[in-house]
Amino acid sequence: MKKIMCRTLVTLFATGLCYFPALLTAHTLDADAGDLSGRWVGYYQDGTKSEYVWSIRQNGSTLSIENVGGKTAKSKGRIEGGEVFAQDFATQNGKLSDDGMKIKWSDGVVWKKVASAADLSGKWIGYYEDGSKSEYVWAIKQTGGTLSIENVGGKTAKSRGRIEGDKVFAQDFATQNGKLSADGTQIKWTDGVVWKKQ
Repeated sequence: MKKIMCRTLVTLFATGLCYFPALLTAHTLDADAGDLSGRWVGYYQDGTKSEYVWSIRQNGSTLSIENVGGKTAKSKGRIEGGEVFAQDFATQNGKLSDDGMKIKWSDGVVWKKVASAADLSGKWIGYYEDGSKSEYVWAIKQTGGTLSIENVGGKTAKSRGRIEGDKVFAQDFATQNGKLSADGTQIKWTDGVVWKKQ
């Protein structure tokens, strides 16, 4: 009986050693992956700006890449160390700069990361198209590109959301899409309501 238990333990231990390095490596790869989430603008080899504005969302080493500047174009991808892969594009291989702010693709195009999103944290007052003030007072809490939006002026209303460049999304509201002003003090929603930061 002791021999059987001893063999079982040795087998389990040996098996654990075989799989443990693979798990460690996978974890390390995810931990070392830079954060590519955000907006990226492309530049051709001659320095001219591309018409595409790319939004990258990163989850571990997995990427979701989408053009938010016009034509529909998107790809799934991944990052492995300093290598970036966009599996659904003609040009699939890119190299991330040491500072994590540029991706140089194998066709010579360079994507540059746009500075981080504006800080929407704070209180916002809504105004209807006729200029009258809304009864709602919105409190926005921002963590990176993620938003938590809640009415603090009366009726219970709240939404999760996000910001990508000048586009604001409130996924739990009937009107989900808004555009942030260049100075970051107003959000104009698609229903015509404008929120002004206090």
